[in-house]
Amino acid sequence: MANVALTVQYKGKHYCGFQRQPNVLSVQEVLEEALSKTFKENISVVASGRTDAGVHALGQVVNFHVETTIDIGNMPKVINYHLPRDISIVDAKFVDENFSARFDAKSKVYKYVIYNNKNRSGVYDEFSFNFPHKLDIELMKSGVMGIIGTHDFTSFMGRDSVVKDGIRTIYSIDIQRCGDFVEITFHGKSFLRNMIRIIVGSLCDIGRGKLPVDFLENSLIHKDRSKAGFTAPAQGLFLIEVRY
Repeated sequence: MANVALTVQYKGKHYCGFQRQPNVLSVQEVLEEALSKTFKENISVVASGRTDAGVHALGQVVNFHVETTIDIGNMPKVINYHLPRDISIVDAKFVDENFSARFDAKSKVYKYVIYNNKNRSGVYDEFSFNFPHKLDIELMKSGVMGIIGTHDFTSFMGRDSVVKDGIRTIYSIDIQRCGDFVEITFHGKSFLRNMIRIIVGSLCDIGRGKLPVDFLENSLIHKDRSKAGFTAPAQGLFLIEVRY
């Protein structure tokens, strides 16, 4: 039996998130159906992690075991034939039989894209957060310094999360402006539900001068979601890479 790892890209707009859920359409459900058609057997995938409704991925990684396989070079093309246009396989490879996309992941890279213009864009609206107030990225860069490293990020965890341990490690947060776009890249060991989006929401208010630069660091102390900023919308968030 072969163990296959796939790199998957998808637009999150029409899905409840990656993970299967009853009565709603998920990326996992669509992907497993396509794989089952491709290999003519029931396939279940293990993903590096779940992404929430509306969140996109350029580098989600999944693995699955299969009895009958096909040429690895043609595998993405063959699987893509059974997938809708908003989900695609961009890479496939055979991996060790014990490899797990979830448990062997060492860290993840996410990017959040802000369209910083007073007028919304009909083109970029699906893939960015339109924030109309001018952002000072130097204030934002200062604002993240106190949350790099290992901390209890309970203040930045979605209220509907069932996770009890808020300890997480952020290795770096890079903030860059390119014209009207502000891109915030997060590299961390793992992230809580809505954690990145809550940090981004807080950063937006720091960048516009509404909150002090030490707001994020001070929010850590409270371990209370109500003490952190607003949750930025899902469409600006991308899972860029899973590192092993």
